[in-house]
Amino acid sequence: VSAAPWGSASIVTISWVYIRAMGLAGLTKATQVAILSANYIAQRLQDYYPVLFRGKEGMVAHECIIDLRGFKKITVEDVAKRLMDYGFHAPTVSWPVAGTMMIEPTESESMKELDRFCE
Repeated sequence: VSAAPWGSASIVTISWVYIRAMGLAGLTKATQVAILSANYIAQRLQDYYPVLFRGKEGMVAHECIIDLRGFKKITVEDVAKRLMDYGFHAPTVSWPVAGTMMIEPTESESMKELDRFCE
């Protein structure tokens, strides 16, 4: 990364410091919380939006992808911009499927914030 013409050596350093600071137990816990949070959001939103790419038991990974293609006059970009109006970081849109939104809650998001997002 840092050897690329437009790369930044600080990216590697920041990642290394995070991994060292968290340690094995911390990274494991962060992963577990991120997966639980994504599944919580998927469960909260499944009655309102189709949730794509679930596993055999209906679970998602560390992210959930909701399908917004059913809306006719509102685009996925409109929804992302509206979330920004409420102070949320804009989710990944239209990837891996056009018209969808990838929601990736991090391990640092509180239940209160997850609920605020879902509401």
